[in-house]
Amino acid sequence: MLKTRASRETWLFVVMALLVLGAGLGLRDPWPSDEPRFALVARQMVDSGQWLFPHRGLELYSDKPPMLMWWQATLYSVIGNWRVAFLLPSLIAALGTLWCVVDLGRRLWTRRVGLYAGWALLFALQFTFQAKKAQIDPLVVLFVTLANYGLLRHLLLGSAWRWWWAGWFFAGIGVITKGVGVLALLMILPAAIASALHWPRVRLHARDLRFWLAPLAFVLAVALWLVPMVMTALATKSGEYQAYLDDILFRQTARRYVQSWDHHQPWWYFLGTMPSMWIPAFLALPWAIPAWRRRLRRRDPRYLLPLAWWLLIVLFFSFPHGKRDVYILPSLPMFCLA
Repeated sequence: MLKTRASRETWLFVVMALLVLGAGLGLRDPWPSDEPRFALVARQMVDSGQWLFPHRGLELYSDKPPMLMWWQATLYSVIGNWRVAFLLPSLIAALGTLWCVVDLGRRLWTRRVGLYAGWALLFALQFTFQAKKAQIDPLVVLFVTLANYGLLRHLLLGSAWRWWWAGWFFAGIGVITKGVGVLALLMILPAAIASALHWPRVRLHARDLRFWLAPLAFVLAVALWLVPMVMTALATKSGEYQAYLDDILFRQTARRYVQSWDHHQPWWYFLGTMPSMWIPAFLALPWAIPAWRRRLRRRDPRYLLPLAWWLLIVLFFSFPHGKRDVYILPSLPMFCLA
């Protein structure tokens, strides 16, 4: 297992990731402000058996979709320890994200490039900081990265239809996690432009019928939660459940984006966030930018797609008045990969 240099380097990364991300697991209680709220909602799911509509005490909890609380409640049902269960989803999500980046780097370039990208992500301040908190964001990052993984496997490595469908499916899972999972599909935009300009190694295969089946995978993923939730809420004919639908489907998503009521920041906010929160990876920009320029002049889509997608995400979240540093966190894995 450790006889070759490649295996030693890989296992060193695996062990270091487990040590860095898993340190302290099970040694603390939830910290304010969000962790106690999520953990209590998950605990109430287990105690009441009501998993479809999360409750905070007697009130319906509509601030966030229940994905994180489902994970916490499920893991508690298996482990039986809340100190472990409330943090374990973030650990699993972070490890899954690292695997996607390392494996995609290996497939697009070499095994060593994949490991370099993994190391850059593992020690990126914001990634590790969020991975050690019981928040929804690590799960969002995982599902968006899984969507990117599936899309890039198809767009850059040949007609991999199962991965193409999986990319759309995980984008849908990202939607029912926090709403922004659909942004993973913006990866198709630079791919379509590069394909139209006849860049090598990038193809959409849009003339194949299987290409157009992918939106069905997205709809299926969203429907797993949305359909039973909406049908049950409408069947109750309760004003409380109608308010829940309006809040979680509209107010906390489109309305929050268009008419932000908190976290107001200037348009250039993320230009200050990335240099401070994405270190040390961001410190490589003076060397990375000339290398990116050379690769793009050679029409290499392996750099165009992740870089263009990263910029699109930053641009998308720069428009509304409300901004938080975690909004652009899902783009960090692709930044490290590029």
